[in-house]
Amino acid sequence: MSLCSLPLIASLFTACATPATLGTGYVEGEHRALAPVAVAEVKSLAVTRGERVAAGAVLARQEDRDAQIALDQASAALAQAESQLADLKEGKRPEEIRVMEAARSSAQAKLAEAERTAARTSALAARGTATKADSDDAETALNVARASLAEAEANLAVAALPARPAEIAAAEASVRGARADLARAEWALGKRTLTAPTDGVISDLLLYPGEMAGPSAPVLTLLPDAAVTLRLYVDEADIASIRPGTKLAVQCDGCAPGLRAEVSYIAEGPEFTPPVIYSLQNRQKLVYLVEARPIGAAALKPGQIVDVTRAEAAP
Repeated sequence: MSLCSLPLIASLFTACATPATLGTGYVEGEHRALAPVAVAEVKSLAVTRGERVAAGAVLARQEDRDAQIALDQASAALAQAESQLADLKEGKRPEEIRVMEAARSSAQAKLAEAERTAARTSALAARGTATKADSDDAETALNVARASLAEAEANLAVAALPARPAEIAAAEASVRGARADLARAEWALGKRTLTAPTDGVISDLLLYPGEMAGPSAPVLTLLPDAAVTLRLYVDEADIASIRPGTKLAVQCDGCAPGLRAEVSYIAEGPEFTPPVIYSLQNRQKLVYLVEARPIGAAALKPGQIVDVTRAEAAP
């Protein structure tokens, strides 16, 4: 039993007196309107009003067929870009190289034939049985055969080489761009599912299946745990005793003892007592709006009426 619980002792000590109320106000919830990033039809809701949810829980889903198609297209584009890059790095395919080898063999055979024809024509010309025109034609055919063989060998050598560095660099850039497009498509598809950013309670459902949701059309509102502010009205005679950071003791009907809050904002000027705390006793008073944040896991509900005193004056 404390001394202050004894009537006689309590009457002798001013410390036993109930501290004067510094201000009165109410609890205001800081609701979050949750909206998707894309405009699409609401496909389904996974929660109900008043339901408690954990961070990451699925809240709603949008129609996502178009996003899935975009993802498939991005995946195919990446596969194509990677295939083109690999083709440039590896050179010609084995089948193409075999065709070029056959062309070289044909050029070699034609060169051998041209050499024999040129030798025979030269011998005939020496004996006077072939004209100079015949000899010139044979020499021209020989030169053409040599050039054809050189071309076939050059083509075969080039076929074994990769593409030029500039072509490979361009193909690599295309692959990076395709990967970025795929990542964006995956992100967009994932965003068609609305999830809870934090623990809290579903405070209201704004849209239902079949309705269009988007950045400016939220699906629901969420009240995160402890996302409440005390909006207090303090008499102008007492406002000088508090400042941002001042600790307050909080009392309300049905609340557990020992609740505390910290002042976070004080209005620049006074106002007349607002209707929310209006009474015959204070109707002509000038008061200051003060906002305070609960300290710790204070179980305060939006709409509750509260009284506050300075924490050091609380019993």
